Amino acid sequence: MTTLQCGERECRAPQLTEKELEQKVKEAPLWELSPDRKSISRTFVAKNFAEGLKFFNAVAQLAEEWNHHPDLHLTDYRTVRVVLSTHAIQGLSALDFSLAARIDKIDVAYSPKWLRENPLPSPV
Repeated sequence: MTTLQCGERECRAPQLTEKELEQKVKEAPLWELSPDRKSISRTFVAKNFAEGLKFFNAVAQLAEEWNHHPDLHLTDYRTVRVVLSTHAIQGLSALDFSLAARIDKIDVAYSPKWLRENPLPSPV
């Protein structure tokens, strides 16, 4: 994936075309496209509450550096969900997928049971 970054000012990234969106979704196997095609999300179960928060803190630091902020959800004390979209365009831009690729590089301590039931795709 191409790496993009917003910097200190608000991002003015263009919305992806349908063709671009289809390609980007293929390049992000850990992420799911929403039914309205305006966001992507990644959900997993962390090993414990502290590991879920550790992941959130790493995402928060990255989001601040990029000035691009996902919605973060922690439910059932360790179920983690990250939702990305470009709020300014109310849809998806290349920046969302670029940030998703960076988020995918954050070390995650998964629940062993969840990982057995949801094997991660092999790196390309």
